[in-house]
Amino acid sequence: MKILYVGKDKNSYKILNEVASLSQSEVIMVESLEDAKNYITTNRDIHGIIASPKVDNLPSLQLLSILKRDENLKDIPFIILGEDITKEDIEYYKAMGVTEVFEIPFNPLEVFLILTAALKDAKGEEVVKQILHEAKKDKSLFMKILELIKKLFGIKSE
Repeated sequence: MKILYVGKDKNSYKILNEVASLSQSEVIMVESLEDAKNYITTNRDIHGIIASPKVDNLPSLQLLSILKRDENLKDIPFIILGEDITKEDIEYYKAMGVTEVFEIPFNPLEVFLILTAALKDAKGEEVVKQILHEAKKDKSLFMKILELIKKLFGIKSE
C-alpha cells in the first residue's frame, strides 16, 4: 500500500512509515502542496493521503478537491493529522469529506486501521487484501510491533 504524507513533520512521517513497513506498505513524504498535486496526478497507485491541515500556509484540502473531481481517485481516504485541532475544525473537515482527523500525538496503528477500513468500504475487502499482500504472520512481525511500541513510549530495549 502506498500512502502519501503531505507535511513537514519528520517525526510523524517516521512513525507512520515504520508502522506502514510492518504490512509491507510505504509512506511517501512530500513537503509542498504543489509536489503533492503533481504526485497525485502522475501516480495513480496511491491508496491514502495523510496531510497536515496547512502546508506552507495553504490548506491541504486543495488536494481533497482534486481527488473528488477524478473518478479514479475519488475513493482514496484522506486523513488530516495536525496539532491544536478544535472540535469546530473536526466538524469542518468532516463536512468537507475528510475520512478522519487525528491530533498529534496520535496512535499510528489507529491511523492505519481507519485508512484500511475506508479503503475496504470503498473498494472491497478483496482489493484491500491484494494491496496489502498479506504479510506473513510470524513472531518477527510481533517483535517489530513490540519494538515500535517501546520506541513510542520511550521504553529501552534490553
